[in-house]
Amino acid sequence: MTAPLLGVYINNRAAVFSADDYSLHDLLDLATEAEDADIDFVSVGDSILAKPRWSAVVVLASVAAATSRIGLSTGVLQPHLRHPVLLAQEWLTLDAISNGRANLAVGLGTGPPDLVDAELALVGLHRRNRARAFEEAIETIQLLWKNEKVTFGGKIYQLEEADIGLRPLTPAGPPLMIAAGAYIPKEEGFGPNDIYNETIADSFIGPWHRVARLGDGWMTGMATPDEVAATWAAIQAAANSIDRELPTTFDKRLNLFINISTDAAAARKEGKAFLEAYHRRPMDQDSIDRWLICGTATECAHRLQAYVEAGITSFQCVLGSVEQRRQLDLLASEVAPLLR
Repeated sequence: MTAPLLGVYINNRAAVFSADDYSLHDLLDLATEAEDADIDFVSVGDSILAKPRWSAVVVLASVAAATSRIGLSTGVLQPHLRHPVLLAQEWLTLDAISNGRANLAVGLGTGPPDLVDAELALVGLHRRNRARAFEEAIETIQLLWKNEKVTFGGKIYQLEEADIGLRPLTPAGPPLMIAAGAYIPKEEGFGPNDIYNETIADSFIGPWHRVARLGDGWMTGMATPDEVAATWAAIQAAANSIDRELPTTFDKRLNLFINISTDAAAARKEGKAFLEAYHRRPMDQDSIDRWLICGTATECAHRLQAYVEAGITSFQCVLGSVEQRRQLDLLASEVAPLLR
């Protein structure tokens, strides 16, 4: 079994709410330290009002200039919050600056419902048409990367012979990963997502057809190993139904929060506080159990290995502590060797 890729989320949200404990400059330093520690990739998130943070693409461009090997990713970026033509141009610029190291992972975004609504309103959207805008943005970006002139007649976006004048470094273009999968908590008002339905409470759901149709990879979170395995089978079945052969490089990535400590109770307490500060939402016990991996290095590696056996090929590790540098050191020196 191939060892999974190990990535660190260099938290551009925590660089806002942690202030002096973890500044933007600390974030950039952490990225170079991750490269020195043989971490495979670093990633940053994206939101404007729901979870204010430093700009994802600008941060990754700065990281690209300061590093030479480490992969770069969003985790995730919301393509519908900017016009897809501008995003297609920006990402190919990053593709060139990084010499092809950047992976575009996209998702719908989450947060407090009122702030999610305000964020969508900035670009004339609402939650009722967010998914359509999301899919059309992906389709448009992929067309712009592969064609000189693009005409597109969607319900949200319309293009007439648009040509950004740039081409990716490789014919296939930068990898585009689709985030999909949400755990619906038992009670409304808990967990990171801005959706709740009593009829599907305590379940893991998602638009797997979207991943099968549009993705070069799949990112998810808050799923059990059994749910990961079942979902991967569903994605493969959906791809077969449209006669699409998924690429052999198709990445299956798990987003998680991690707090490594010899004191499991303290790690869980700190991780919970960090989760709630990050998402501006209270976390129920089930959400914490699903999302936070905590305890000794051996205990954390054991939980991660269960996901590898379920089919996960990369991990996006959000360091669930204001002590970001110490957690990176523990992840690289104590957990990574157990996985590799």
